[in-house]
Amino acid sequence: MTGGIGVAGVAATDMTNKHLVPDRLFFTSGVGRHEAPLVSFGRALRDAGIEHLNLVTVSSIVPPGCQTIPKDQGVSELDSGEIAFVVLSRNESSDSGRLISASIGCAIPRESYLFGYLAEYHANDCSEEDTLSVASGMAEEMYTTLTGDCEVAVSGIAKDAIAGDGWTTVVCAAVFLLSAD
Repeated sequence: MTGGIGVAGVAATDMTNKHLVPDRLFFTSGVGRHEAPLVSFGRALRDAGIEHLNLVTVSSIVPPGCQTIPKDQGVSELDSGEIAFVVLSRNESSDSGRLISASIGCAIPRESYLFGYLAEYHANDCSEEDTLSVASGMAEEMYTTLTGDCEVAVSGIAKDAIAGDGWTTVVCAAVFLLSAD
């Protein structure tokens, strides 16, 4: 392919040699409610501050040296319509009175040259604290079983809500940012 524009304004000829390795990430969560499940999901993304992005889900690896930044800083760096790579946890229900939750656990090694893990988890009838505990435990286990290293920083995000009339959706996302260089 010659000429033309590819992803994020990079010339299409440059894309074949470009590796997309995020250097920052932020966590966010939201709740949405509506009669239609798709609109409920959209409102949850709006509540999380990421409804204006084209989300592409990726697997669970945190690149070496990737820094966690505050949500407000991360959102401010993203333009409407931009493609954003995310690890996404989502749960939805139309069963009024049901507790739904979603979470993402994160395990980051103490050595910055090593990669870490993200684990998404969602459940019914489980609080955000319990859901986060499961997700964080999974991320930590994925890391420690690979490396044998038990010294890992564990964090994450969770959200819960009680479903009402119509559909209720909860989302949690780890949103990756690529360097502008």
